[in-house]
Amino acid sequence: MSEDLPPPYTPATTAPPIWEPHFIDLTQHSPLILRKPLDPPPDCFSTPSPPRVKSNDFPPFRIPCAGNHLADGFRILYPSGLLEKHGIQQADWTRFLEDLGVSARLAGQGLSAVGSRVPTTPRPVRGVFGTRATGVTYDSQFARSPRDEVQTLITVWNQSAFERRKLRVTLHITGGLDNRAAYELFVESL
Repeated sequence: MSEDLPPPYTPATTAPPIWEPHFIDLTQHSPLILRKPLDPPPDCFSTPSPPRVKSNDFPPFRIPCAGNHLADGFRILYPSGLLEKHGIQQADWTRFLEDLGVSARLAGQGLSAVGSRVPTTPRPVRGVFGTRATGVTYDSQFARSPRDEVQTLITVWNQSAFERRKLRVTLHITGGLDNRAAYELFVESL
């Protein structure tokens, strides 16, 4: 009779493996980009979403920043097999990640990649103020930090391409070495 009993329960001593997608690392193949983000708009902004995209079809994953600053850009990692089902092709994903670095570098120069304001050159102002006031002084008050600029670009991509394909990307700040901020992208299926 004791032969018919199942063996006693023993709890598992190891944790389940952590899921990570299979990434294609294109970082070294990505040259330093000189184009302006969103000019022209990416193809995926205007292409229709695939029919019947599944919700929550993969666990979230992270893409780390390539260096200590947002201007260093993000590693160009394409999770093969995941984003194609959502209608995001390798070229679109690569452009998104490259444009984040371009946007941060432009913000470091006081330029906006996604803003509607065009940087002005100093010009004397006529009238009561004479030559004391210039357009640059006024515009400098509206300059955004690289983090704000990258966050704005992520919002544009989420609203124009990702969310209708049941994806969302967010910028996370993690504690880096020497109490410096480290950045990563958090990608989730909606």
